[in-house]
Amino acid sequence: MMAVAAIGGSSSVPVVDPAKTGFNGLTADHFMKMLITQLKNQDPLEPVGNEEILNQISTMRSLQSNIELGDAMKAITSNQQLSTAAGFIGRSVTGTDATNRLVTGIASRALLRDGKAYVAVGDIEMPLANVTGVEEA
Repeated sequence: MMAVAAIGGSSSVPVVDPAKTGFNGLTADHFMKMLITQLKNQDPLEPVGNEEILNQISTMRSLQSNIELGDAMKAITSNQQLSTAAGFIGRSVTGTDATNRLVTGIASRALLRDGKAYVAVGDIEMPLANVTGVEEA
């Protein structure tokens, strides 16, 4: 969490990162702490069975694997988009920038920002998704 100072005052309001709320904010450590807490606080007359504990551990591993797979897929997609954008370097590209302004010129570089690929024509950066034409220079 980060704090944002109020205008004209010194009090701060906590800002919650939406990517770190709910299940997105849980890590394997959180699950282990919950499991240990559950074991510490279980009813001694009716303890949690080994099968249920193994099922919970299996669920934690599965969830962690899904999170890791999702992260890996995002990285692969970003790298693939960057590779495509890099293929446009030295070619004449046409498209629009982020403000829908028409851009035409020779692509001088490719970059990745916030998981999105861009092609630069001079100082103007055009999202790869906005490229509508590519020709040999």
